[in-house]
Amino acid sequence: MKAALRNPALLTLMAIGFVDLIATAILHSKGLIIELNPLMRPLIERSEWHFAIAKGATLVAAFVVIASYLRTNPEFVRKACWTGSIAYLVIWTLWFVAASI
Repeated sequence: MKAALRNPALLTLMAIGFVDLIATAILHSKGLIIELNPLMRPLIERSEWHFAIAKGATLVAAFVVIASYLRTNPEFVRKACWTGSIAYLVIWTLWFVAASI
């Protein structure tokens, strides 16, 4: 677990996920955005707290799985986390740009 907490790629991916969680919940609560993810939309429409708990639990579960695999194949984890971070940022940016057009 210590290696996971010192892994920049994994920490970046988790940070992006939690920033997304917080930004989405706040912006939705103010009526500024709608959730485009069809799996999360019913949760956030019911309550931002339901959304935050579900997304937070998903992020924690992903961290645990990735951290355990880090011991087996650290190079794969590093590449997967950086790729996931880039994909997350690209998708997030495209959704925000598309929503503002």
